[in-house]
Amino acid sequence: MPNDSPTPATDSAFALRSALKQNQAQIAQDKLFEKFGQQLFVSGWSTELLQWLLDEICLQFGAQHGLISQQHGGALKILAQRGKSFPVGARIPMLGALGQWLKEPIRFEVHQQYVPSLWTLQLPAENQTGMLCYHFPIACQQRAVGLMALLTGNPLSHNSLQILYSLCGMLGFALYGQAQATSVIDDSYLQKLTPREREVFALLPSGASNALLATKLGISPGTVKIHIERILSKLDLNDRTQAAVKAVEAGFKSGGL
Repeated sequence: MPNDSPTPATDSAFALRSALKQNQAQIAQDKLFEKFGQQLFVSGWSTELLQWLLDEICLQFGAQHGLISQQHGGALKILAQRGKSFPVGARIPMLGALGQWLKEPIRFEVHQQYVPSLWTLQLPAENQTGMLCYHFPIACQQRAVGLMALLTGNPLSHNSLQILYSLCGMLGFALYGQAQATSVIDDSYLQKLTPREREVFALLPSGASNALLATKLGISPGTVKIHIERILSKLDLNDRTQAAVKAVEAGFKSGGL
């Protein structure tokens, strides 16, 4: 009977091609890391640089879809995108898994749960498309700065994950520094609210029900409802979630109840 098993020479050639391919990929990734660091050093970060970085990451790591976002007032603002993510400038509320992943102190890890709110691409519940999700928190000194997310059909190696971790570390310092430089918050709109409305507004990030807010403030749930309706009207907001995000932007935290 013929022997269909690979010969030692075939095995050796395959191993050599595989090693060369891995070496080329490593060189390309090292160059990406080096060039991004140089650009940050010379010019600082810009949306153009972040878009270039994301495009290169998607190409080198085989990701069809990706985004880089920055945390801003209880939401993630899209700074760069590729494929089926929301457009640059869109704001995604940090609810559910996103809020847990970016809960301080940030842990140095990757999350693979699919989050529909980040993408215009809808994956089946059991992800039968074979698409893999990778979400990397961007942080500085364990403080949340943003999130980088990739959807790819190929699993990322340990070395690839380490490169992406390091890039997120550089992004964290760059975006954190920029945020600190522009951290002055315009809260003049709070003058539109009465003192009691401000109290209700400050507690909205807690996510508490009207009944709990009423207990906290010593008023009736119906009065709380009226205050919230007036807050939405005065601040030109559509719903309670938008009001909660606005309150976080003003410096009020979810632990206020």
